[in-house]
Amino acid sequence: MYYELQPLRLQAGWKIEYNNFTEYDREIHGESDLFELHEDLLQLCHEKENLIIDLGWYPNYDANGNYILMLVKDYKWDCPLEYVSSKSKKEIVAYIEKWVCYGFFAKYCNS
Repeated sequence: MYYELQPLRLQAGWKIEYNNFTEYDREIHGESDLFELHEDLLQLCHEKENLIIDLGWYPNYDANGNYILMLVKDYKWDCPLEYVSSKSKKEIVAYIEKWVCYGFFAKYCNS
C-alpha cells in the first residue's frame, strides 16, 4: 500500500533534511506495512540556531519498537535537549509541532 507523507505544521526557519514519515500508523493500519517504520523517518534543521529534530523507529521494522524523537543542538547527539520515546504516532506529531514553535525552542537559542 502507498502512504502519503504525514502532514506537519512547521514554523518558519525549519528546513526538511529528509522526510520518510508517512501517514502509516501501526495502530490503525496493522502490522502488514512495517517497512514504513525505520530509523530515518524525519530530520528537520534550524540552521540559524543549529538545532536538529530527528525522528526514527527503533529497532527498524519491529512491531514492538518505538518512535524516538530528539532535539539536539550543535550536533551533540549523545546529549539531546529533548527526548521522547513513544509508540503513539499522534503523540509524536504533537511533540514535533510543539518543538518547531519559537515559543518552545527559544530557550535553547544563543540570541
